[in-house]
Amino acid sequence: MKKMEAPLDMVNGAKFKTNKHGYVTVVDYYNCHTVIIAFDNTGNVRAISAAKLRNGLVTDRDVPPESIMVGEQFESAKHGLLTITQVESENMVVLTTVDGEEIRMLWPTVQKMKDKLEQLDAARNTKKSPTSLSDLTKRNKKTKEINNMFNKILKDYGKY
Repeated sequence: MKKMEAPLDMVNGAKFKTNKHGYVTVVDYYNCHTVIIAFDNTGNVRAISAAKLRNGLVTDRDVPPESIMVGEQFESAKHGLLTITQVESENMVVLTTVDGEEIRMLWPTVQKMKDKLEQLDAARNTKKSPTSLSDLTKRNKKTKEINNMFNKILKDYGKY
């Protein structure tokens, strides 16, 4: 494979943040399809395309998917704020409360809490969108005056 000259952001030693696995360091650049990287937290090495690296779409194949959840926080009605500290098996998750108390829960229960939080956040973030042109233009008195003037111009257009 022929090595090409690396772009300025892909030089050896450049660091990129991934979406799920922390930072990676560029070890070697061959071309836009083959960039050798090393994960800073685990030391694993793999090849990836430059586009995926720039977008943070890099996954560490040696890390189990459950461990990605470590560090996430959830709100529980019974226990308050919970933080995932460990994934023991496929179905068992260890969480800690703000007081430092350890709680073990099944993975489906934690997933339900996460889904409820996402639904609540989505409900809070959605605003009532306007349904008509008059709803869009009802901002303030000045806007109403401009709209009235504009409607008058449109009515009189072509009469003279």
